[in-house]
Amino acid sequence: MQDDINADQVFVALGVLSSADSFETGRASASRSRLIRNRVRWAASLTNYQQHVALRFVLAQRNGRRSLPPPPPVFTEASKYSDMVFVNMTERFYLCAWKKILWFQYARTAFPLAGWFAIADPDTFISLSHLSDDLRSVTALIAQGKATNHVLWGLIMWKAYYNQVSEEPAHEFSGWLPKDKRAVHMRRRLEHCRDLLLNRTDAPPRPEWLMPGIGPDAGYDAWAKEVLSTKHECRGFERASRRALARMLPEPPYPFANGPLFAVTRPLGELLISDTAVVPAWRQRIEATAPVRLYFIKGGVVPHTLRGSSCYPASFDATFGRWVTEIASAHALHVTLVNTPFMIQHHPWLSFHHGAFSNASIVLHELKDPTSPGWQFAASRGIGNFVPLVRTCGSCQELGWSSVQGSMHGQWKCCGQA
Repeated sequence: MQDDINADQVFVALGVLSSADSFETGRASASRSRLIRNRVRWAASLTNYQQHVALRFVLAQRNGRRSLPPPPPVFTEASKYSDMVFVNMTERFYLCAWKKILWFQYARTAFPLAGWFAIADPDTFISLSHLSDDLRSVTALIAQGKATNHVLWGLIMWKAYYNQVSEEPAHEFSGWLPKDKRAVHMRRRLEHCRDLLLNRTDAPPRPEWLMPGIGPDAGYDAWAKEVLSTKHECRGFERASRRALARMLPEPPYPFANGPLFAVTRPLGELLISDTAVVPAWRQRIEATAPVRLYFIKGGVVPHTLRGSSCYPASFDATFGRWVTEIASAHALHVTLVNTPFMIQHHPWLSFHHGAFSNASIVLHELKDPTSPGWQFAASRGIGNFVPLVRTCGSCQELGWSSVQGSMHGQWKCCGQA
């Protein structure tokens, strides 16, 4: 597909997450994954490859409960297109975030001069020339001293908390804007409801994990739900939120880049790879959680309550964001957050009218059907000359993105719409 690109000329190494076999949660089949890869190839072929973007599909070397290699047709496809990378892992429902780190490891060696490592979901239309142009503009901000060398680029959002027992980011949605206001409000609400439970003296034993059924899990959850219903602001929490109460890390809300497409500068990517504490420790902790232990006890069967999601944690892009915060803390870094604005550059869903894809756009998500009209619509409107975005940079506190007094994120730099 891109045999004519010299590895030393690659500016952006873009890994598109894919799978070689039917995924174990049942949310993606092998045939659908192949059709989607072909759609992504078609979309990529419409743009100018002289922009030095190397696109590779990232697949696991092993699949299924028995860790079998991909079926022969996948290798035939890989030989035909030369755009598929098989990283050293078994496809597991809890290792979606881990695959991103393995892509960074591959990209660091395969593209030694690439300035950016990027990750995308497969059900996305990406204008590669627009992606390259925008990242070049951010590189210019770094050269001008307006941004630091360690950049997280994408649709910046915030999570209200991180569950230190289940290794899950907050399930609650905190808005599409790059400011933490809604996440902070949600965090305060959750803390109030947490205290409501902790101040009770009639609490039954708290299980490690809340699953449907009978026994202590259902008994505790029913008690918690009843207690929370006595306060209007504590009603309506989902099970995942109820299990997070009293298990939130004490740190304030943290930022992440929304998953359909995000990128990091090479220095930040290399830190995520080389740091021996943050990501490896997460791998050990996630495998010690109740659902993953149960998964292995049952011989590789995904727990019933998690089969509705492709991955655990479901918001694995926010897991990546948590790693960035931990890396920055460990190495005393001031990361720069660069926002790709909602429904201007970054389109989480297809719209034919307000917020429609255009020559100012970079990515359109949720094209899970390879026959969706969104593919052709984006191609007809969004592969011309890029309409650049003028960004203003400053401290995240000055720009109002980080509002919690004393938060490390307030000292980071942020770059967004002027």
